[in-house]
Amino acid sequence: MSYSSKIIMIKLEVSGNTSKKEQLKWTEIMDNAFIQAMITQQDKGNRINGTFTTQAYANMIEELTTKLPRDIIKMEITKNHLRNRLKTLKIRFSQWYDMFRGTSLSGFSWNPDTQLIEAEDEVWNKLIEVIKTRGCIIEDKKSVKLQRTISAICKG
Repeated sequence: MSYSSKIIMIKLEVSGNTSKKEQLKWTEIMDNAFIQAMITQQDKGNRINGTFTTQAYANMIEELTTKLPRDIIKMEITKNHLRNRLKTLKIRFSQWYDMFRGTSLSGFSWNPDTQLIEAEDEVWNKLIEVIKTRGCIIEDKKSVKLQRTISAICKG
């Protein structure tokens, strides 16, 4: 090992760059709770000009920590976790919103019981082909679940 390699390794050890950053894996239950917490904070006036206040984030962390079972969250939720998840939810929402907004897409309907957009497989297959050509990402037809609920956050 060369002298310069040893110096780089020592600097990494001193600066603490040897540990890996843990990521929070979001589940549908967590998304539901987070969306409801955001709506609550928005209704309380803790979202100003489209941005949640520091107090709103603190309230949402507290609510999620107390509402969700420990076996679901498995780690401490931080403000950055919430901000990053909100960005992800907004991206997913905007893909769907842009696709269906102002367009009469024949064969699609909203099912309020399942909270899903429903269509026959033939209609979904056509849509998936359009999405692939536009470069959008779609996981499956169930990935639109919650999009109607989160519209209150993404549009506001």
